[in-house]
Parts: sequence; structure tokens; C-alpha cells
Amino acid sequence: MSNPESTIAPSSNPTRHRQGYWRLVWRQFRKNKQALVGLGLVLFLFVVAILTPVLANDVPIIMVHEGERYILPYYTRPAELVNFQYDRWEPSEDEYALRPPIPHSPFRQNLRNRQAAPSSEHWLGTDDRGRDVLSRMIWGTRISISIGFVAVGISVAIGVVFGALAGYYTGWVDVVVLRIIEVMMCFPSFFLILAIIAFVRPSIWNIMIVIGLTSWMGVARLVRGEFLKLRESEFVLAARATGLRDMRVMFRHLLPNALAPVLVSATFGVAGAILMESGLSFLGFGVQPPTASWGELLKQSQRLVADGVWWLVTFPGAAIFITVTAFNLVGEGLRDAMDPRLRQ
Repeated sequence: MSNPESTIAPSSNPTRHRQGYWRLVWRQFRKNKQALVGLGLVLFLFVVAILTPVLANDVPIIMVHEGERYILPYYTRPAELVNFQYDRWEPSEDEYALRPPIPHSPFRQNLRNRQAAPSSEHWLGTDDRGRDVLSRMIWGTRISISIGFVAVGISVAIGVVFGALAGYYTGWVDVVVLRIIEVMMCFPSFFLILAIIAFVRPSIWNIMIVIGLTSWMGVARLVRGEFLKLRESEFVLAARATGLRDMRVMFRHLLPNALAPVLVSATFGVAGAILMESGLSFLGFGVQPPTASWGELLKQSQRLVADGVWWLVTFPGAAIFITVTAFNLVGEGLRDAMDPRLRQ
């Protein structure tokens, strides 16, 4: 007969239980091949966004100039190279330069080579000012990923606070929060963002903040629903009985158990924010030139597509479509993996 003292119930160790849950979610997520493909694309976009200056730039990765070695001068910004003309510099016999795979700056203009079709020198062609399209698309990846995650981070933070207050306190607090949510949802998000952008200067940070401030309602409703379901649970009653403050009960005990639907919503929100930024840039209210973004490239194509400049439509449009689809596939995979009713 086994010793009863040596037998430990799985639920007696919260850490083990939490690790087991996420291990189960990952095991279910891996069964969804489409979600895995989407996750691979998302990770690839992250790598591109992080390594953007090393992938597409006219600044060498490593260079030896006048007897001095410089490693990643784009990041280190040596004082003696502040006004250095990298695009015109040709290493001598005693000098060396390891250039990025795409040795073109997204801002460098060449009017003699404007609207050039894809070639061995410019793999995806050039725009109306002779700038390399592939370089600008790679730099646009950083813009899109940054806007997507920062905007969703703002919306999740606001939605969690409002949803937690409404779901935990109920009563008049719940009524006030619900009325605020209903008022915000009465306005179409895109037109509300356009109205706000009309009064502020279009910039990357303003776009992030505006998208975040106008897209938190769905997260708030999800968190409110989870809190209403969990607020009378035994572990919440035990936490209250020990004399813990409401804020600690809400954000230390209740919130971790209500994050699963928030993560799924945030994944879809990133795709929506990227699509929103592209639409704003296409209309001229988003990221302003010369900053490279996918929507800005599409905006150029409005007046150039009739001249046969098809690459300014095809490649940025494909990048937006693939990115949004990848995040949606990851969101659907997480939803299926976290919902016991949808597990295989």
C-alpha cells in the first residue's frame, strides 16, 4: 500500500498546475498546422523588425576606415562618422566594409533611377523618387509591428482596468463602465480615429495612442465577463477573508485566471491595428514621409499604377495581407487551444 503522505494532488501546487495548463495549450496549439505557419511568419516578422538596420541600409555592418574598426556603426554612432557619406565611400586596399544584404537606405533618393522595375540591383524595384522598395518595406515592417503591439498594449491596459472594475464591484460602477463602453462603440472606430487625427499632428506615437484609446472596449467586456464568473469563487472568497485589499485580489488573484481570452483578443487586435495603420497611411493620415511604411507605399501607387508601376501595389499589399493573415491564424489557434470545447 502506498504512503498517503507521499501522494500530492496536482492541484495542490499552483505553479505546477499553471505550467501544466500552458503545456496543454501548447500541445493543442501544435496540432493546428495553419496556426504554426502563422506563428512562424510572426516570428520571422519579429526578426526582420529587430534586425532592420542590419538587413537593409547603406551603413556597413562592419567597416575599417583610416585604420579604425567600426562594428555596427548605425547603432554605436561614432562621433568621427557623424557626417560620413556611406553611400559614396568606396573602401581602399587597406579598408574593408561588410554591407547589409540590401545595401540601400530607405531614405536615399536617386531621381535618375525612379520607378525602375524589379532587377538584380533593386529586387522589388524603386518608387517615384528612386528609393529602393524592398528596403522601405523592410523598414516598414518595424513600423507596422511597433504600432500593432504598442497600440494593443495600450488598449489591453485600459480594457483590463475598466473591465476589472466593472466585473469586481458590479453595481453602479458596472453601470457607468458599460455606458462608457456603449458610447464608445456607437462611433465607427475608423472614422473616430480619423476625427481625432485631424486635430493632432500625424506621427507614429500619436497613431499608436489614438488606436489604443479607441479599441479597448472589446477587452473590457471580456475581462468584465471573466470577473463576473470568478468573483464568487472559493479562492477569491478566501483571499478576501485574509484581509487582502481589493486591488490585490483583482490583479493578483482574479486577473491571471481571466487572461486567456484577453490574449486571444490581443492577437486579433495586433492584426487590426496593423491594418488600421496601413489604411490611415494610405489616406495620408498615418505615418508621414519620408518614414517608410507599407501604407505609404500603397499611397504612392494611387497615381502611378496607371503608368504600369505594378510593384508598388503588389508587394506592399501582399505584405499587409500576409501579416494580417498570420496574426489571425495565431489568434484562431490560441482560441481553439484554450477553449476545451474546441480541443481535438
